[in-house]
Amino acid sequence: MERIASAIERILRDYGGASYRQYRNLVRDLDVVAADVTRLEKEKALHPKFVRTLDASLLRIRKRDFFLGRRLVDRLGKVRAQARERDRLLADYREGYKEIEREIARLKAERDRLRTVRKPPMSETDVERVRTMLRDANTAINAAIIAELHGVPCHLALPTFLEGSRDRRLLLPPIPEEDALTLFVLLSDVGPMRDAFGNRGVHGLLEALSYSDAKLAHLVGDGRPLRAALNANLPWLKAITAPGNLLPQLGIDLSLDALRERTESLQRFAEHLHDAGEARDRIRAVAERISAGDLAKAQDADRGYRVSGEAARRAWEGTLDPAIREVERDLDRAAKDLASLSPPDRLA
Repeated sequence: MERIASAIERILRDYGGASYRQYRNLVRDLDVVAADVTRLEKEKALHPKFVRTLDASLLRIRKRDFFLGRRLVDRLGKVRAQARERDRLLADYREGYKEIEREIARLKAERDRLRTVRKPPMSETDVERVRTMLRDANTAINAAIIAELHGVPCHLALPTFLEGSRDRRLLLPPIPEEDALTLFVLLSDVGPMRDAFGNRGVHGLLEALSYSDAKLAHLVGDGRPLRAALNANLPWLKAITAPGNLLPQLGIDLSLDALRERTESLQRFAEHLHDAGEARDRIRAVAERISAGDLAKAQDADRGYRVSGEAARRAWEGTLDPAIREVERDLDRAAKDLASLSPPDRLA
């Protein structure tokens, strides 16, 4: 009825001051409204009393008696206000009904999610210990690399990097062996070259490129072979002395196979480093934990804690089943509340 009454009010507003030339448009719009009234009457959607009032209003408007037509529509004001209030209450009821349905869907999803959570094979504290162990191993091997570059004579350190570059898992820069061996021979031969540069660290060796020919001649005699050898090997020398971590790092996020291979390659490389006692011990400890299956458990548990969060912690503590039962109780209560209500479509 509210829609019909609003349509009549719109006609009164649009044609209130219209001329007789617009009468045809007025009749057309009135016929549309009258057809809606007839249809609703047949569907018994309108009370006969309201139908009579609307028909009378349409008839008076058709005769251009807008004043009486408006008065007839105004008689329905109280009923229209009640209808608007009913529509508002019905909208609130519908929203409340949908809210209960959404809560039921959420509780079902939560129940199903909790049922899929497995107990992690390791506590979160133990996972953090494993992560710390890997982090300490990374720190130790990085410190050993720095010591190798700074504290070990380059005629001993550089062959270590050549050996390590053959293992592509270490991701060291490729080293052309012929050029590298030429440099190693120059640095390792007993004499002025070894005394002046071979006993320096790798970073100190690269300073030779900034020396003038006169200064090199003063230190080693003929400095041209050294300069030529350094220029031939400069790309990989710069790469191993660049800032940052030279070697791949160990991490709990790696796949177990990748972690095992990386640990093996680092362990083998650490055996050739000259000042890497702590690094060897820590990497050996990682390898032992991998062999014992602790890393696999830690990775599985870490994935569980990251994906399931609090539910995984409850599963480890043994309090997950009570949480599932609590969700099921809430679900039963919500289902009973919904069953006690009539669907909004039946009230419309």
